[in-house]
Amino acid sequence: MNEPMSFPNPYWLLNETEDTETAFVVVLVSLPTNDAVVKSAQQLLDDNNIVIDSINTLPDKQATEFFISATTQGTWEIFQKLLVLVLNIDADVFVLPVAGRKKKLLICDMDSTIVQTETLDDIAASIGIGEQVCEITARAMRGELDFRKALDERVGLLKGVSEKLFSEIAEEVLINPGAEELVNLAQKHGIRTVLVSGGFEPIVKVVAANLGFDHYVCNKAEITNGKLTGKVREPIVDANTKLNVLKEEAKQLAISLEKACTVGDGANDLPMLQAAGIGVGYKGKPLVRSGTPYQINTSSLTSILLMMGIT
Repeated sequence: MNEPMSFPNPYWLLNETEDTETAFVVVLVSLPTNDAVVKSAQQLLDDNNIVIDSINTLPDKQATEFFISATTQGTWEIFQKLLVLVLNIDADVFVLPVAGRKKKLLICDMDSTIVQTETLDDIAASIGIGEQVCEITARAMRGELDFRKALDERVGLLKGVSEKLFSEIAEEVLINPGAEELVNLAQKHGIRTVLVSGGFEPIVKVVAANLGFDHYVCNKAEITNGKLTGKVREPIVDANTKLNVLKEEAKQLAISLEKACTVGDGANDLPMLQAAGIGVGYKGKPLVRSGTPYQINTSSLTSILLMMGIT
């Protein structure tokens, strides 16, 4: 019971020869607020000889913060045990160093992260080929298909479709819980916000504008006489592009990647998730669930604000 899970090491993990006691915060979000879960987390910390310096309850956020002092090695072991603890209950847990907790850059994937669906699938569904395209999308997001090939195949099936469909989907797309508050409060706290998507500009620009993102990067479909040609204009936004956007944005802000937070759900998000200080999997596909310890599986996107100490 409570055996550690296996994830890539976080940026704050030091080797044993350099390791020192550090101040960390454990953020536990339980929906609904569950005193038993809080007590179980506290007991786990006690059982592993982790000193709890203070506890901060945030009832309106359905969250509890435990401020602890421990080595980075010990904290990493505890973080992984806490992830096991919340695995089958309605709770999420995050552990971060107190120093540098708030980030300066937030980069978000769009489909199935900021919005509830895969918008390319929505377009396909509207013309009766939703099931066929959805299967290709699902395999690509699981990392079973090359993203570029999967994108070309899906867009090829949309050849001849009117570009007006983009506008219709943009008007109907549903935003995930907490997305608007996340972007709004991040900006109020001086954090640059960027939407980066493998989706297409007529939809991405509307979502970005409605939520108030500072910038967006996305794919562009080739359109002739108001209809899709079935091709995508270069350059393609794929996993490498998303990673490069992270690096370029950090460079422009003159910050290290540790000062950035990224969030996404699919295999093409994983490189940027693993490169950032906090890379958050939002209800992620299997590769993402095993690719980063920062997981939002039950709570909303506002949990990212809690990670950064923004309440």
